[in-house]
Amino acid sequence: MRATETRAVTTRALKTLPKTTHPIRALGLALAMMAGSAAAGAAQAAEEPIRIGFAIAESGWLANYDLAPFRAAVTKIDEINAAGGLNGRKIEYTVADTKTEQERAASVGAEMVSKGVDLLVVSCDYDFGAPAALAANQAGIIAMSLCAADPKMGVQGIGPYAFTANSAAQSEGIAIAEYARRKMGLKTAYVLEDVTIEYDKSACAGFRAAWKADGGADAIVGEDTFRNEDPSIAAQITRIKALPAPPDAIYMCTFTPGGASAVRQLRAAGIDAPILASTAMVDNYWLSAVPDLKDFYLPAFMSLYGDDPRPEMAAFLKAFQERWKEAPVSSYAVLGYSLIESWAKGVEKAGTPASDAVLAVMNTYKDEPFTAGPTTFTDQMHIQLNRPWLIMKVSDGSFRAVEMYRNEMVPDMKLLFRVGQ
Repeated sequence: MRATETRAVTTRALKTLPKTTHPIRALGLALAMMAGSAAAGAAQAAEEPIRIGFAIAESGWLANYDLAPFRAAVTKIDEINAAGGLNGRKIEYTVADTKTEQERAASVGAEMVSKGVDLLVVSCDYDFGAPAALAANQAGIIAMSLCAADPKMGVQGIGPYAFTANSAAQSEGIAIAEYARRKMGLKTAYVLEDVTIEYDKSACAGFRAAWKADGGADAIVGEDTFRNEDPSIAAQITRIKALPAPPDAIYMCTFTPGGASAVRQLRAAGIDAPILASTAMVDNYWLSAVPDLKDFYLPAFMSLYGDDPRPEMAAFLKAFQERWKEAPVSSYAVLGYSLIESWAKGVEKAGTPASDAVLAVMNTYKDEPFTAGPTTFTDQMHIQLNRPWLIMKVSDGSFRAVEMYRNEMVPDMKLLFRVGQ
């Protein structure tokens, strides 16, 4: 409190005392009243809830990715509240549907910020989460994406208050490239890049960098692009089949639903090489579109199917099941749980939900053991670069865990932001 404010409060307090009170005693009583008033104000502030806003897609294609981690985030919020809250304060949350629309994401995010939130949680994709995150960053409020994998969801693309719970898409591409070459013995690849969103471009950039680092430029025997909404990739399939020798693998950086259609078309055309995919193609909900799919591999966050080697994942699934009376349909869920874990630890250590104080704590994280995996943040990097992956493959109509793998190549700034790619 500034000196002028102190004098004003003291004067008001003195005026409330009887005129017969001795001046020195009056001053002491006034100061005591002031201290009591300040303590009452602090107690009131401590009793106020901490507020989290979710500006996420509850409808549209992005809901397939947003809803499971949102539910997991709520699971963790409920656990914190049941244990007495965060620094003794309960957490309240509100959610608004952005409908997988960038313009609506911007307006929803701005409205939540204007009403006062301590944390803004945004969608699972940079293109659709950034408009809301920008509003929070401009107000000096921490914004965290449920699972955006493009590195621009951070300091360089949004600003210093923006984070994501996910790993960089480049590390996905690197991990599956290293695994396929070093563990599966594959030597050549054809790259199919979905250019719809930034995530896909980043995943493909990581794959190319790692595949060429191990096998040279000639190890990629061809490349093509498509868009998620394309009804046909017949032209791309024709070019693959016209190669002098079939590639050892097809790498696809894409997401559902278009990715499922592309996989179905490749297999229907008789292309039976192993398909390596980005993490956005994980989980069983789309496999009915490609019956009897085999030789399909990708890096995942966890397994939902009882074969994850980490006991913390079983504990997470149990907590989710108890809260929602059903299992998550997407393994992206665990990222929402760890998003709240990572922010809550910052609030606890800072002793306040004020964003500047929490930011200072979070920027010091080094391999923090959150449920989704070891988590590191710096003042320049708010996304994970080599958190371990669970390699999974499709077998007998389901994704199955293969083994844990941590990418050895760590993407540098040029690769993360695709400079010269």
